[in-house]
Amino acid sequence: MNVKTLEMGYIGTNCYVVSDDSGICAVIDCDGNPQPLYEYIAQNQLKPTYILLTHGHFDHIGAVEAVKEKYGCTVYAAQKEAALLSDPFLNASAMASTPLRIAPDVFVKDGDVITVGSISFSVLETPGHTQGSICFLADKNIFSGDTLFLGSCGRTDLPTGDYQTILASLQKLKNLAGDYVVYPGHGPATTLEYERKINPFM
Repeated sequence: MNVKTLEMGYIGTNCYVVSDDSGICAVIDCDGNPQPLYEYIAQNQLKPTYILLTHGHFDHIGAVEAVKEKYGCTVYAAQKEAALLSDPFLNASAMASTPLRIAPDVFVKDGDVITVGSISFSVLETPGHTQGSICFLADKNIFSGDTLFLGSCGRTDLPTGDYQTILASLQKLKNLAGDYVVYPGHGPATTLEYERKINPFM
């Protein structure tokens, strides 16, 4: 499994391209100008098939429609995030940029598995940052969206956020067996073991 991190959008959202050895890949969250994403995909002769959304805030969905149209990707998101994805006021795009309404092709829930080439992504519901926030687990890697950051966690003061709920989700991550590399929605990667030791919210 190969993971490429592209920092996109004016807030610096991490867009991840996760590919197998055959070049089949998923794009996890995408905002801003997608040209760097297009260039990386072309240079490495990748075949994007899925867009996986950790949650529906504007800075994670801004380029979804463009990327979907270019490659014919199937968009996956949490069922519990449907209302936020479709409402520019809930996803904050009405206040921050062009109003965005995203209609995923497939809704997922806790425990679902998405197969991308030879890679299996397990869905873990981790509400709190938004009510439909999810993490994707694959081969001892966690794509945590805005639930878990290096030494911190996502804000909970936007629509559908809840502080006590995100604390419970962080405990859910903490209790996973073994160690994982954590790829967050913003900032550098970390490991679950490191966060267990130093993260005050965990």
